[in-house]
Amino acid sequence: MVQDRAVEQGQPREANGPHETQSQQSDLSARLERLPVGHPSSPYRDDGSWKPPPPDLAKYELPLPDECDSPANSDLSATDQAHTTPDGSWDWKGHKLTPHQSLVADESIAGYRDVEGRDLDGNYSDRGITPAMRRIEAQLDHGHLIEDAEKFALKDPDRFKEKFARLIERYPGADPSELAANIPDGIRYTVILDFDYYTAGVEVGHTRLADAGYERIETKPSWDSDQYKGVNSQWRERDGGVRFEVQFHTEESWDAKQKTHAAYEKIQEPGTPVAEAERLRAYQRQVSAEVRVPPGALEIEPYKKEGQARA
Repeated sequence: MVQDRAVEQGQPREANGPHETQSQQSDLSARLERLPVGHPSSPYRDDGSWKPPPPDLAKYELPLPDECDSPANSDLSATDQAHTTPDGSWDWKGHKLTPHQSLVADESIAGYRDVEGRDLDGNYSDRGITPAMRRIEAQLDHGHLIEDAEKFALKDPDRFKEKFARLIERYPGADPSELAANIPDGIRYTVILDFDYYTAGVEVGHTRLADAGYERIETKPSWDSDQYKGVNSQWRERDGGVRFEVQFHTEESWDAKQKTHAAYEKIQEPGTPVAEAERLRAYQRQVSAEVRVPPGALEIEPYKKEGQARA
């Protein structure tokens, strides 16, 4: 597990300086070129030719409704935006990545983008996770994906790097590539289920995902929580091993998540004073208390595939 390795190695946090950037970039490029043909992050097509440059993610990726403070939000001031320096290092909201760590994140983001299903023009065919999720949606009699699910399927790159940076801060001795691979929501979907059919709908959703060839990694029901209600599940795409997340909500629980997400993010920040964090938790409890629990939701069983590290 990632956590165990970090504890056992006890390595200091990476401190790569600008003079290391060129060699790190060359090393990463060499690693990418050695990947087998067909690997999502390989720079070559199946016929051996070079892939074209990736599309501009800013054209497609938007923050989820609950990510109003994302760097993709054009309403933020320049001082609130994420920064990438000429040497390749990255920082946002006090979280930092060295040039090498930022490149590792970019490699992971490229893998997500490839398997999500969009072509260079942002169009979909039958290939990819998002088209598969639309086919699964069509099989749900009492549920649907959130509106504009395609816009929100790919996690904003800077939000991904923020989460990656937090993991590095928490496990400074761990392999950055392993940490990046354990971030489950680089691709993510939210399914809204009818209240009266919610519990059965979660089971049907799990069955349809498995039938589509995806491997379930974890299911985390939290309808007994006093601060967040819903079911979060993690899945693995079998060909490239890319993880993605599917959340199951009712209209009420999804609305509550939207209302409390900014509070949740603030609580997670290390610099948030204890008193403010407690006030925000009280607000989360207040909003969550108004969410009705669907029949049978408290009996939904948690699941975790043996040997999987928790991100």
